[in-house]
Amino acid sequence: MLEFISRHPVAVSSALILHFALAIVIAGDWWPKSEVARVQLTPSAEQQMVAPTRITQPMQTFAVDQQLVQQQLERIEQEENRRLEAQRRLAEEAKKNEERLAQLKRQQETEARKAEEARKQADIERQRQEAERKRALEEKQRADDAKKIALEAEQKRKLAEQQAKKVAEEAERKRKEAEQRAQALVKQAQQQRVAEEQKLKELEALQRQAQEEAKREAERQQALAEEVKRQEAEKRRLEAEALRARLLREQQEQEALTRRLAEEEEAKRREQLRQKELASLRESYISSISAKVRENWRTPAEVSSLAQCELVITQTPNGQVTSVRTENCTKEASAQFKQAAENAVLRAQPLPKPPVAELFERTIRFVFKP
Repeated sequence: MLEFISRHPVAVSSALILHFALAIVIAGDWWPKSEVARVQLTPSAEQQMVAPTRITQPMQTFAVDQQLVQQQLERIEQEENRRLEAQRRLAEEAKKNEERLAQLKRQQETEARKAEEARKQADIERQRQEAERKRALEEKQRADDAKKIALEAEQKRKLAEQQAKKVAEEAERKRKEAEQRAQALVKQAQQQRVAEEQKLKELEALQRQAQEEAKREAERQQALAEEVKRQEAEKRRLEAEALRARLLREQQEQEALTRRLAEEEEAKRREQLRQKELASLRESYISSISAKVRENWRTPAEVSSLAQCELVITQTPNGQVTSVRTENCTKEASAQFKQAAENAVLRAQPLPKPPVAELFERTIRFVFKP
């Protein structure tokens, strides 16, 4: 109740003055009664003259007025409770907004939307508080009207002024104390409102900072995407160059392989020609040895025309025979024929040299037929 009085000093003071005025009216009945017309305060605060023959009971008037004042106080208290509830909801909303700032980096878009909703809610709340303030002013106006009625009643009951002076002074002192407490509470409320406005400004600053950070992050992401695109283009260029280099290398390798195969084929052809030539020279070389052996053939016996042997001759590089034997002889070749063939070889030494040194063979074979 003290908090309510401190928050609404004007309304409470008006109600106290009205109660004192009613008390003076009641006290006025203790004086000798006269036929003066009495004034009764109605709930609508309008004055009506009462007929001299109808005397209003002071206790009933006091009960009606106290009920009206109590209803007014209850209504003001309800309005104050609603205002405090609204402030509490606003504080809770600010606290939620502060908690949501911790998730700003992960929920930038959602947070911005929630902050916008909180701002709209705060605007709605300020509009509602303004409406409450207007209602409070209307209540004050009604209280002022009641004060005017009380003053008019006080003017008509000047006889009771001295008796109510001490009570009025005490009430004034209490009113001043209550007003001082109310001013302190108003100042505290103003400071709290300033602090809430400061928090709201800080929230807006954080929101702007978050938007700037989001903008910078978007720019950084765009630069990163451009860098990735550039790197991909560079990679494709390098891959294309590597492909061209590989194709060129493969082409060069294919050309080198073709040249090598051609050279190998040419070398093979030359080797074949050389081998053919060597074979021809060897054949001539063997024929020359065979011919010289036939030239040195001597035998007194009659030899069959079918007699022949394969002579196996081992020689030195200068044509000297180191050994000779006959192999694979026909059945017509007698022992005398074989011996005569070996003697012919011995007489034919030194054997003819090969036309080229590489044709020299230490062991040579040829078929001998005289």
